[in-house]
Amino acid sequence: MISLGRLFLPTRWHERLQVDRYPILQFVRSEALPLMRAGVKVLDAGSGRLPEQTLRGEILATGAELHTLDFCAGEGVDFVGDVSALPFEAGSYDIVLSTQVLEHVQDPEKVCAEMARVLKPGGHLFLTTPQSSPIHNEPWNYFNFTHYGLALLFEKAGLQVVKKEAQGGHFVMLAFQLHWTVRYLQRCNASAILKTPLLLLAKVVFGFFTKVPLLWLDQFDTVRLNTQGWNFHGSKPTGGATATAAA
Repeated sequence: MISLGRLFLPTRWHERLQVDRYPILQFVRSEALPLMRAGVKVLDAGSGRLPEQTLRGEILATGAELHTLDFCAGEGVDFVGDVSALPFEAGSYDIVLSTQVLEHVQDPEKVCAEMARVLKPGGHLFLTTPQSSPIHNEPWNYFNFTHYGLALLFEKAGLQVVKKEAQGGHFVMLAFQLHWTVRYLQRCNASAILKTPLLLLAKVVFGFFTKVPLLWLDQFDTVRLNTQGWNFHGSKPTGGATATAAA
């Protein structure tokens, strides 16, 4: 799908309007990147291939040593493996990233335990996953998560929740759902004469003009019950005691 924003808007404006991606990118930038430097080992668990590794350049620019793992081989994938059985020794990494992966695994509890296992004591897990999302990557789309469920998974994995934040509130969620209309129009069986102008209109209206006021309105949603998903920052205790998830 051709993005009109990518063609006509400055890069930073276009990125800001990608309401499904921007909260995740900013979370990693604000929480994870400041911890990265030379000598720090980072694992991107479920990285996808090179085009999907949006923050790869920014991570490498910190001087950290980045390893990527995905279920499928491809450009930019260092290790081919299953996130539920990571092929690394315990305590191998300072930081583990897992962005929009947990909804695609069959055993989320086991995956969280594995990511905690390969973390060094005092290491950090940065995990993002949807709470409300259209079905995608079929048939490998198994779960959506509330922050209560994620906190429970972290607790069972022995990780302390340092921070949790919603991927926007109700109005960001509304902006995403309206923009998703474009995908439905692409799949409809209407003739090209009717479909082409409808698609263009939907991209302009739902891709830009409705997003701007909805993004502004979202600041007033302080409850965050209706959100696209959650960003979690967890840490592995340095002692032997099991951590308790934050409230």
